[in-house]
Formats: sequence, C-alpha cells, structure tokens
Amino acid sequence: KGKRRVNAPPVMAGKNAKPPPLPFDVFERVLRVANFDGKLLVVIAGTFALMAAISRNLPPTVVGVIASGWGIAEIHGANKLRNGDPRGLDWMIWAQLGIMLTVFFYAGWMITHFNATDFLNAVPQLALENLEKQFAEAGLSTADMPRYFQSMSTEVYSLVALLTFIFQGLMARYYHRSRPAVETVIFGSGRR
Repeated sequence: KGKRRVNAPPVMAGKNAKPPPLPFDVFERVLRVANFDGKLLVVIAGTFALMAAISRNLPPTVVGVIASGWGIAEIHGANKLRNGDPRGLDWMIWAQLGIMLTVFFYAGWMITHFNATDFLNAVPQLALENLEKQFAEAGLSTADMPRYFQSMSTEVYSLVALLTFIFQGLMARYYHRSRPAVETVIFGSGRR
C-alpha cells in the first residue's frame, strides 16, 4: 500500500531515437541552408574577387567571380524550390559541384604557379627581417626560405582542396538525400 507505481510508457531497446523529421521540416531546412550557404559564398568569394582585382591579380579575381556565381546559383535554386519547382534542388547540387571544381582549379593553379621568391620580395622589409630572425633562431638557412614557402603553399592549397571536397561533397549529398522529402512537399504524398 505504501509503494507508488509510475505508469510510464514502455521503452523498447534502441527505440529512444527521435523520429525522422517531417517532409515540410526538411523542406524548410533545405531552404534555410541553401540561402545561408549561397549568401555566405557570395560575400566571401565577392570579397576575395574584389581584393584580388584591387591588387590586379587576374586568376584569383576570375575565380572569385565564378565562385560568387555559384553562390548565386544556389540561392536561385532555393528560390525555385520556394516557388514550387523541384528542379531547384538540381541548381543547388550543381552549385556545390561547381564551387568544388572552381576551388580545385584555383588550388591547382596556385600549387603550380606560386613563386615563393616573388612572394618573399613582396613582403614588407620589417616582416621579412622578422622571418629571417625566426629562421635563424630555428637553425634554418634564410637561403631555404623560398623552398619552405613553396612547400607550405602546396600543403595549404592541398588542404583547401581536400576540405572543399569534403564540405561541398557533403552539401551536395545533403541536397540529394533531401529530394524525396522536398518532392513530397511540392507534389504531395500521392505523386511525384
């Protein structure tokens, strides 16, 4: 008589997970992600293009403009979806693949065309003196500075290409995997 019983619903092993999101929730999330990612890409790539144009460096300027275009394509895809056109997902997926190819091209260009000697000659004198001091403290010859900067450039642009492959690839996969839910929202659950 003194014991109190709690009537809790039975829990099955492994069934504690949340149910999958509703198609409308997936649709709304896809629109938010595409708008945010597209706008962020336009701002970052546009700034990159502007800075490169100011310094009269043509390859990065062109790459920045092209990358901004892919951001606009992603936003366009989101707008098509919002207006009931499921082909907007294709725009968004192609935008991810396009930015990936654009970054691959730029990274490859920089790996093959980076001139460490020209780079070091463009460094302000005070910064160059500081670099030479750091090399001397590390027991490295300042004559090897161009080789180290060339190697560092290759590593940085290789990492940029790898991270782009991972991020843009996962974004394209996310958009592709959301297609059934998006089409359910646009066409209804009975037809596609």
